[in-house]
Amino acid sequence: MEGSRLGGYTILRRLGAGGQGTVYLAASPEGARVAVKVLHAVSGEGSAERFLREAEVLPEVASFCAAQVLSYGVEDGVPFIASEYVEGPTLQAAVREGGPLTGGTLRRVAVGTITALSAVHRAGVAHLDFKPANVILGRDGPRVIDFGIARAVDAETTGQGAVGTPTYMAPEQLGESPPGPAADVFTWAATMVFAASGKPPFGADSVPAVLNRLLRGEPDLGPLSGELREVVAACLARDPQARPTSAEVLLRLLGPRPAPARKRGRRVWFAGAALALAVAAAGVALLVSRPEPPRLSGPPSPVFATRQVAELPGVVREHASDPVRLTAFVVRTSAFGIRSYVRERDSFVPIELHRDPVPSPDGTVVAEVNWTPLQAADGNVVTFTRDGERFTVPTVEKPLVVSAPVWSADGSRLLLTVASRESANRVGFALVDVAARRTAYVAVDAPPTEFRFAPGGVTSGSAVYDFSGTQLQTYGDMETLVFSPSGRRYAGACAEGICAPRPLRATGQVVGWFNEDTLIVRDGLRVLALDATTGTERRTLAEIRSDRPTEVHYS
Repeated sequence: MEGSRLGGYTILRRLGAGGQGTVYLAASPEGARVAVKVLHAVSGEGSAERFLREAEVLPEVASFCAAQVLSYGVEDGVPFIASEYVEGPTLQAAVREGGPLTGGTLRRVAVGTITALSAVHRAGVAHLDFKPANVILGRDGPRVIDFGIARAVDAETTGQGAVGTPTYMAPEQLGESPPGPAADVFTWAATMVFAASGKPPFGADSVPAVLNRLLRGEPDLGPLSGELREVVAACLARDPQARPTSAEVLLRLLGPRPAPARKRGRRVWFAGAALALAVAAAGVALLVSRPEPPRLSGPPSPVFATRQVAELPGVVREHASDPVRLTAFVVRTSAFGIRSYVRERDSFVPIELHRDPVPSPDGTVVAEVNWTPLQAADGNVVTFTRDGERFTVPTVEKPLVVSAPVWSADGSRLLLTVASRESANRVGFALVDVAARRTAYVAVDAPPTEFRFAPGGVTSGSAVYDFSGTQLQTYGDMETLVFSPSGRRYAGACAEGICAPRPLRATGQVVGWFNEDTLIVRDGLRVLALDATTGTERRTLAEIRSDRPTEVHYS
């Protein structure tokens, strides 16, 4: 197929083949490298249609631990899936060539891969061919490939026979009933045994011998020890009902304190009936109770609680698994009056007038700047509040002014946009080192928009700059850029309305990311969770029931 086109992608060369199909390296119309898998395991009337129905959910499960699905379809009767091309050896090749993994490396692979499985299970899809060859050790961590293909093709179309690789199969995959997510938990555990020992838990000799041990023998867990050994052993239970879920495995490996979800975003004011929504560099705020683990990828929960917020005024819709929530808001009460509120668990507490508050990613610190620094006695200082203790950090000298505070993902720095009141133009940005209580001002030539954090630097308009102000990259015709938590995806304003990077929606404005696959979009008086691949509305996050200019912070 080299040189041919499939689904708009130009096939460059063959990467490999398996029982389900052949994988090719291809080029997108923009020149980016992608992996295109051509499936050849579809047979029977209506098979392609069934494949497409299940493939619709694949873009929703993209996360920082899985190769992002870019598109899918059927061309000339052949189903295909195009996904992000991840460079790096497979787990199988790495162990074969370099030996078993140990210590922190092994644990990172375990956590990264079970995170990806948990994400796909939330979307209602099972992998069903999880194995060392489907884990790529990329430069930025382990990535799982081939999500959903086994279920979308084999389990739905053949209706019989084993689905998967015999050495890495769950017992129920040998039966007649379609297997589900519990089978992925089993094969994940088998893969972790291989990663730690170089051998699968039920051997790798003849297929009959492997299957006999799978159904009647005990797994060999090799050198696994401690908590990881206990978790793997539980996942290798023959009874699918006796195994923990992928989410339970993830929480156990993470320990009693779940890892924070990190968000980046931007903030804009809209006058009159319009709404402004800001998503700071955010995470799981300790200001808010979270009885369920956050949805770090995939669509938000369709179930939610409706909260009336009289001070806003408006309605907020939340679920325990939401990775971001309303944690602060600002309302302009008159031509000269600005009132701000900060969340304390399930209520909102007013703070000093004319202040712009932004909670930190972990919810333990609130940073405030003055809305009118030229008139304020303390001018351009940033005030930080932690556990009732307050301290201030100076930034720039008048007539320069700072605004639009944004936290870094790790909560160590605060980014501010710097403008000159003499010229009424933006002139650069300021970075506040919170621990050192020190500020660095960086001049930038005519930045078009407020600054927000970007991978390895900051962004304004369509450009990304390093922390010294040197422009690193521009993103075509994008007018604004908002990067996803992992930094691998972006969205923002474009000539067509909203792009990510392809056009998604003609109306509204991207103001942040709900999680790795879902955007937060303002459209009129509604705040929406929008699918970042298809542009589909997933849930209304908030409705503002006032024509007063309002700014809302999610973290």
